[in-house]
Amino acid sequence: MSRDIASADGFVNRHSLFQIITSLVPAGAERLVVHLLEHVDRERFAPVCICLRNPVGSHLEARVQQLGIPLYFLGKGDKMSLKVLSRLDALFLQYRPAVVHTHLLALNYAYPLMIRYRTPARVYTVHSLAEKDVGLRTAPMVRALAFRYRVGRVVPVAIAEEVRVSIQKVYGYTNPPLIPNGIPTDEYAPDPDKRTQWRQAHGIEPHATVLVHIGRFAPPKNHALLIEAFAQVRADAPLYLLLVGGGELENAVREQVAGLGLQGRVRFLGVRADVADILRASDVFVLSSRWEGNPMSVMEAMAAGLPVVSSAVGGVPELVQEGATGRLVPSEDTGALACALQALVDDPARRQAMGAAARQHAIAHFDIRHTVRGYEQLYESLLRRK
Repeated sequence: MSRDIASADGFVNRHSLFQIITSLVPAGAERLVVHLLEHVDRERFAPVCICLRNPVGSHLEARVQQLGIPLYFLGKGDKMSLKVLSRLDALFLQYRPAVVHTHLLALNYAYPLMIRYRTPARVYTVHSLAEKDVGLRTAPMVRALAFRYRVGRVVPVAIAEEVRVSIQKVYGYTNPPLIPNGIPTDEYAPDPDKRTQWRQAHGIEPHATVLVHIGRFAPPKNHALLIEAFAQVRADAPLYLLLVGGGELENAVREQVAGLGLQGRVRFLGVRADVADILRASDVFVLSSRWEGNPMSVMEAMAAGLPVVSSAVGGVPELVQEGATGRLVPSEDTGALACALQALVDDPARRQAMGAAARQHAIAHFDIRHTVRGYEQLYESLLRRK
């Protein structure tokens, strides 16, 4: 049986809640986990954060530690590990969680333990289209058992309507819950002073136009197409493209930038903790992805008051209102992306109006409190069913 928690805080009858994820590298699913930990009702739930891999020293790990929430690292390497399963089993035995919420590879390890310990509420967030979420090795089997054959009563949660449709199509799982991602919109509020300070510190002229992309250097993000499109954009004032993130394709993109003679205009900023300030210092957010789930980077950019130019993939069209808060272009279309960027580079008034509308839309629709409320209601409904 699961157990409730009585703590030194004076909170009693709290449900022990596991958030289990591969690691806390700075990326979308990982940021969602941290936001859920920060905003979950601590009078109703006692959260525990578990990472399959070793610490990476990220600011997300620091945020969890600052919350005073138990944080465990299980030492997973690149292969399936029985040692990790054993360590996770020990945590199940210690806490007997009432709710287990898994993300990414964590489902592979938590799945048999949720069944073994009869966890009352079992949740898995599908962070991408279901066909892209399948993974390798044991993952397809686990997902087929869990969602196609409903063994273990794990509930898949869609983060966007297109993700929801893909779950139904791939697994035949009818009407999975839809809980869109959210962000702490207050953290991204525009600030002219911080904008000026960041630009001065990084040698960017006050009158320059700055485009920004945030995401891993990985095949889905399609940096190569973005660089090709940026090379076609012209401007009278200084024009920069900021690339935030790390990943296996970074060197290839650096070579592409050098080959096009764009070294002075494209800046590689690496993995950053000051994303909000980078967005405040920018003018347009751009995303060139081949596929997406419900990208939090788009939400963050809109909350910072930036218009978005993006390929119309995954849940992006559910976030960006074409012509009002940004521009949507076909995936894999370099010319269309370049044209959309050029239009906003040439028209400061238009991009400012779009950015203001984006900010208002983000406040109304993307605040993390909506997301947390959705998950809490799901947890409670599953606990009542049990």
